[in-house]
Amino acid sequence: AMGTQLQLAEIEDQFWKGEDGDDLEGCNELLNATAPHIIKKIYSNYANAGADLITTNTFGTMPWVLDEYKIKNRAYELTKKGVELAREVCDEFSTPDKKRFVLGSIGPGTKLPSLGHITYDEIYEGYKIVAQAMIDGGVDIFLLETCQDPLQIKAALHAIQDVNNDLPIMVSVTIELSGSMLIGTDAATIATILEPFNILSLGFNCGTGPAQVAKHVKTLSEVSPFLISVHANAGLPQNRGGYTYYPMGPKEFTQLQREFLNVDGVSFLGGCCGTTPQHIKA
Repeated sequence: AMGTQLQLAEIEDQFWKGEDGDDLEGCNELLNATAPHIIKKIYSNYANAGADLITTNTFGTMPWVLDEYKIKNRAYELTKKGVELAREVCDEFSTPDKKRFVLGSIGPGTKLPSLGHITYDEIYEGYKIVAQAMIDGGVDIFLLETCQDPLQIKAALHAIQDVNNDLPIMVSVTIELSGSMLIGTDAATIATILEPFNILSLGFNCGTGPAQVAKHVKTLSEVSPFLISVHANAGLPQNRGGYTYYPMGPKEFTQLQREFLNVDGVSFLGGCCGTTPQHIKA
């Protein structure tokens, strides 16, 4: 839960400064370069809690996202640094009995091709840069997460596989309370769309808490040929005094997540927004 962990961190103003002194507050991925100690500490906290897969701070390192901060030229650099920091932590915490793996986080970006915000070719080329940087940084698994558009997923899959066809890819979509992805695709449909692809898993993250995603997990179990992953939020987000708050504590979260183990195919459990190292430890 990189975003919510960074909200809790004390980040000095200087760490939000770009190379030319511009204030880039909100660009979490910049911190891979300006405050690596903060990012590495977050990785270490989750590894210390027992996490097998450490998700990198690279959710928005695609060129068209960084372009909103006028730093699209730093896509490769910030991606590679985010992965390298996780690689250091995973190597430090790995033992012969418990390996730790770098899970390269790749988000959907801020523009969706199915809505005409951006062309397929542009996001394909951007994802190729990210994929190459992750490989060079020592990634173990790619994670396409919080996906909201099947066309965006296809572009990312083609880009990754064109750069490197050996490393496994996990795909995780976001199902809204309406029961579908933002574009309108439901769980059964996305499983059908992705069936031709060579991916490790298909699952869900963000959007809702574990209670709301349960029925979609069962649907995937019935129709999907892939392993299933679930990393839900710590409940549905609430607004408290202008700040986003996730109400579900580690005990309740874990009790709900444990029920997924009764569903055929569920192989990866983790946490998204609002889940702390304490949630993962539980």
